[in-house]
Amino acid sequence: MSNEQQYKITSSIKQLFSSDSNNYIFIYTPPKVGSTTLVSSLRISLGKSYNIIHIHDEVMLSVLTGIQGISVNDIIQYLASIGKYVYVIDVYRTPLERKMSEFFEKISPYHFNNNEENINHYSIKRISDRFNKIFPHIENNDHYFDKYNIDTPIPFDFEKKYTIQVINNISYIKLRLCDTHIWSSILSTIFKTDIVLITDYQTVNKKIGDLYTRFKSEYRLPVNYFNFVKSCKYLNFYYNKEERYKYLNFWKNKTCETFNPYTFDEFKFYMQICLENQYINDVQIEHYIDNGCFCKYCSLKRQDIYFRAKNGEMNFDKIIHTEVINNVKEIRNKKILQFIKTKSNKKYIINQFAIHLK
Repeated sequence: MSNEQQYKITSSIKQLFSSDSNNYIFIYTPPKVGSTTLVSSLRISLGKSYNIIHIHDEVMLSVLTGIQGISVNDIIQYLASIGKYVYVIDVYRTPLERKMSEFFEKISPYHFNNNEENINHYSIKRISDRFNKIFPHIENNDHYFDKYNIDTPIPFDFEKKYTIQVINNISYIKLRLCDTHIWSSILSTIFKTDIVLITDYQTVNKKIGDLYTRFKSEYRLPVNYFNFVKSCKYLNFYYNKEERYKYLNFWKNKTCETFNPYTFDEFKFYMQICLENQYINDVQIEHYIDNGCFCKYCSLKRQDIYFRAKNGEMNFDKIIHTEVINNVKEIRNKKILQFIKTKSNKKYIINQFAIHLK
């Protein structure tokens, strides 16, 4: 490793992580597989004891750090080489549902260049037609296979519902989105700490949520796309025979006639037009319930959310440093005003009593 590359890696680490812990967790996944829920759950549950970063690819790494010329794997392997405890987590999601979610993630700023309130009035036919045109071009890669540089991924453990493969002191963990209901138990076992699940950033909870729910219910899959799903190597790897049969049979009963999608060049031109016409900002600020601040007040709110989640609560305000501090100041000012008011009342009563004695 050259001195320049090592400098880039160490600089990136300083920008990505704020805790002094020797433990590192990379939620290194494709988009729309439930990774935001993982990030918020682990941050709330583990606090400062682990450095936690959410990353999809090198483009995102460059945006977060401003540094180019290194990969996510470079950082992971460097940390392991200097004795840090490194975990890398990926999540599998079934191909159709993942494509749908990714399509709806950008339906407003890219695919229709309109606000969500207006798009909510579009017909399912119109939404389906656009989705089908770009269907083959929506990502379906798998980081465990395609990004981690693992020569031979170990078979998925269908009994435990997760796998851990340790290579060069790096623990690669594979989960499935369909097992979200037991993620808390799985993660608690892996990290030997009681992990609470904080459901975060679900499409159904957005303004476009009702349309998304209707689309999933009413959409009919072109038969040529069904054959694509059926032959998906990731589905065949992460779902056992019974699970595949149930999943494929569900969609087989919802097929329709074949559909001719955009060619590669047509899709490329389509995306060029989408980006040129885009007027809606799709940059997400303060994306997570827990944005990772470790100041005294954010840590106290984190602790409060943790215990409330353990008691079964599901809806939480985000831990946004400026809002937390403003809330603390507001509460403090109210207490001061109440104190002054109480003191003033006492003085008034004493004065009235003195007047009465006269």
